[in-house]
Amino acid sequence: MVADPLKRFGLHLAELRKQRGWSQEKLALESGMARSYLSGIERGVRNVSLINICALAGTLGVDASEMLNFSEADSGGRGGALVLEQRCAEFNITPAQRVTVRHMALMTDAEQDVIASVARTIAVRAVQA
Repeated sequence: MVADPLKRFGLHLAELRKQRGWSQEKLALESGMARSYLSGIERGVRNVSLINICALAGTLGVDASEMLNFSEADSGGRGGALVLEQRCAEFNITPAQRVTVRHMALMTDAEQDVIASVARTIAVRAVQA
């Protein structure tokens, strides 16, 4: 379980955003906040104000109280962790690979794009060899 409330809030915000299929850029455009600010919130390095919590809740279509419901976002909770485990099981991802998947889930969209680009390059070179 993540103890830091900033990280817990950030994980929960990222989960709510991803449930809607939104990128950080989309949430930034809809909320009027900078993507870099949202990235900092999701990584747990920015302390978000009550006004911004309410604005994010309105943008995401949830009650403000839901924004502070960390129990679903905790790694020991049933929300995001359960969904992640179910998705890993669907694709027969091994326990060793699940560690990487969990780390990927915590990355920003830009960081995930970099990793995906590297993986594509490696796959192309493997086919060419």
